Amino acid sequence: MDIKDLYNHREALQLVVNKTSDQLSTYGSKLSGLVPDDVRNTDDYKRDYKAYKQAFGNLQEFNKNLSRSQKIELRNIKRQLK
Repeated sequence: MDIKDLYNHREALQLVVNKTSDQLSTYGSKLSGLVPDDVRNTDDYKRDYKAYKQAFGNLQEFNKNLSRSQKIELRNIKRQLK
């Protein structure tokens, strides 16, 4: 994989993480920021939370397997695109 493929793959993983995170935020929370237990115990919330944990884990694993030079190149690409 060249660096542009790595960048596109990481952006795709980040998009999935953002999408699942946004889905979790629709459940609402208390003033303390915690999701109420009655919501947390629903099947929909459990399914969405599991999807978020999986997506986040995939992104973490991808980032963990990058070399230092790849991380630097990806960071430089992201800065250029801003």
